[in-house]
Amino acid sequence: MGTSSIYNGPKDRNSLLPEGFEDEYNNKEDDEEGQEKKDNNIENDEIPVGSWQEAKKVMSQYITGNTNNRGRVIRNYVRALGGSKTAAVSAVSGRGSTVRLGQFLSGIAANGISDTLESLKIEYKGKSVESLLSEIVNVIAGSSNTKEDIVAKNATIEALSYLYEYIEENGMTLESLDRINDDIFNEVMSAFVNNYIFERMLNDLQSRFEKYADSPQTALDKEMEFEDYIKESVELKLKEVNFNKLDYYNISIYTVIEETYRECYEVLEGYM
Repeated sequence: MGTSSIYNGPKDRNSLLPEGFEDEYNNKEDDEEGQEKKDNNIENDEIPVGSWQEAKKVMSQYITGNTNNRGRVIRNYVRALGGSKTAAVSAVSGRGSTVRLGQFLSGIAANGISDTLESLKIEYKGKSVESLLSEIVNVIAGSSNTKEDIVAKNATIEALSYLYEYIEENGMTLESLDRINDDIFNEVMSAFVNNYIFERMLNDLQSRFEKYADSPQTALDKEMEFEDYIKESVELKLKEVNFNKLDYYNISIYTVIEETYRECYEVLEGYM
C-alpha cells in the first residue's frame, strides 16, 4: 500500500483564522506529519470532543491494536461529522443515489426491466449483464466529481452486485429481474445504505489504515471489521424502512431518505 498523495481526511476548522489560511496550511506536508506525531502523543483530555483530531487518533489506536472498541471509533467518527443529523444532511450524493436506485428498482417492479431500461435510454439488446450493470451504475451514481460522488458510486456497485447474484441464480437472463421480489428490493436498498456509510467512513479515515497497518492484509482485515460492524449495527433500523413500499417519485422521498440516514447515524453515534 503506497504512502504518496495520501488523503488525510477532513480537518477541524478554526473560525478565528482568516479565510484561505487553512488551505495554505493544509498543503504543507511537513506540518501535516508534525501534527500527526503530536496527535499520537497528546493526552486524551487535551483533544476536543467531537473533533476530527479525536476521530483520527482513535482509529489509529484501533489499527495499531491499542484498542479493540469499534463502537468507540465509529461514535467518534459520527461526532466528527457533526453528529447524526449533520452527517445525514451532508450525505448529498448518498441520498441522491439512494433515491435513483429506488426509482430504478420500483420501475422494474412496476414495468419490468426492458421498459425500465428504455425509460433510462439504455440500449440493452445484445449487451452482457455485466456491461448493462456498469451502465446502470453510472445512471444511478451520476458524476464522480467529488470524493463523496466516488463513495456513492462504490456503494452503488456493491448494491448492484446483489442484483448480479440474483440474475446468476436465475439463469443469467436479464429478464429474470422482472420477477424481483420485495426481499430482493429491500436487500439491495439496504446494501446501498450500509455500503455508503462504510465507504464514506473509509474515505474520511483511509489515511489511518495506510499509515498504521503493518501490511496491506492487516488494513483489509481492519476495514472488513468495520464493514461488518456497521452492517450489524444498522440492520434492524433498515428492516423497519420497507424500501419497497416507498414512493420514489414523490418530493417527500428526499425527507424520508434523509431521515433514514439520520437514524442509522444515530445508532452508530450511540443514541439509540
